[in-house]
Amino acid sequence: MSKAAFDRKFTNPLLKKLDAEARKAVSRQRGQLLILADTQDLQDVIEASTGATPKKAHLAKALKEAQNHAKKLQSNFKTRNKRRYNAVVSKLPEIRLPYTLNKDMFIVSSFSRSITTIKNTMLKTLVAEGALSEADSKEVSKNLHKGHGARGNAVSQVQIASSVSGLDAATKKLLLYNIEAAFRSGDIDDISHREIKRLITKGDQIVTKKGKLTANYVSVIAFQSGKDNIRDSAEEKAVKRVFRKFITELTPEMLNMEGSPTLKQKTASLVANKFRERKNKNIKVTAPNVKMDTKTESKGKGSDVTAGIALSAIKVKRRKKAAKAKASSSPASTMLQYIAMINKELPDTVRKNMQSPKLVNRTGRFAESVKVTEIIQTPKGFPSVGYTYQKNPYQVFEDGSGSAPWANGQRDPRQLIDGSIREVAAKMAIGRFYTRRV
Repeated sequence: MSKAAFDRKFTNPLLKKLDAEARKAVSRQRGQLLILADTQDLQDVIEASTGATPKKAHLAKALKEAQNHAKKLQSNFKTRNKRRYNAVVSKLPEIRLPYTLNKDMFIVSSFSRSITTIKNTMLKTLVAEGALSEADSKEVSKNLHKGHGARGNAVSQVQIASSVSGLDAATKKLLLYNIEAAFRSGDIDDISHREIKRLITKGDQIVTKKGKLTANYVSVIAFQSGKDNIRDSAEEKAVKRVFRKFITELTPEMLNMEGSPTLKQKTASLVANKFRERKNKNIKVTAPNVKMDTKTESKGKGSDVTAGIALSAIKVKRRKKAAKAKASSSPASTMLQYIAMINKELPDTVRKNMQSPKLVNRTGRFAESVKVTEIIQTPKGFPSVGYTYQKNPYQVFEDGSGSAPWANGQRDPRQLIDGSIREVAAKMAIGRFYTRRV
């Protein structure tokens, strides 16, 4: 298949769906989760807009009024759309947010109908308390935004999931195969690699095969400062740009893997199968049936194997098995196994532990960036766990290297990550160990 034909049949349809309008569908979807857990972003915006720090009592009252208003919005939505309300409630254990329904988390109709009214409630309270003037209130309102996908499924991510939604399982596997190769060669960064993989493998939880939002999809919205909102938007669009570049550079030869049908074979088989289904006697089908599966099985055809060769093969197989068992029990292998097991649970554990006055989960990006990279032994024989996280922008919260008002002794990412690693390690019965940022 030529590159032009490949682009016409495969690349261009994906890019078209990637650029399809999704913002309205996401913002207007009925039954969204509104997070009202603290006023940190509100305080940051007020300080940046006015230069003054509001009193904690005023902020607390503004939050309380907003939560009371959100309860009313939730009650109204439950009355009008009880089925959708119950569906969202049933999804909460799976979403696993560190908030409590009807306390600091509320099910509201939609972002477009709730976020502005809640924001106005908070600002009117602050004006009534004398914490803000009317002019300052308008300035703060302009800089207090809806967070970009507070649970990690922003509009651009919905678009990526939608673009691959119509692909069959075999083609998705081939995409993942090439994404892994691009990541290993350095063409795709770590964050984009993980996000794109997640959206391909779990995209069916977000959109249907036709690219529409699923009934199970739940948006999570929260307030965010304009500065953070712009930064997060840029990062999300960066992942989309990486995916676009990856898709654009795919070739027919790349979408092939040993033991799997090529895209050309699959296309020919699909057309042939359509004719077979119609049983048209006037059409002769020469294209072979191609099974849509990436698993292969090789069988010998009529060859005789002597007993000597068979015994030799068994001995070689046993030696390889023994060597593999020995390698898997080595200290280095054990450390690698620990790293893999910790990293499997670490992002969700960090996200669960992100509660005020510590860092609070907004987009899920910080939690997803935390990763154990190595485990070495100290001179006294204890494990030392090295980890990393996305330093830009989160290192600003570190005591000693960050700056006020972000680094305040309570939001240091290192304390949060250390506690989360220890929580995961406790399940593995790992004894005394140290942690360090690398």
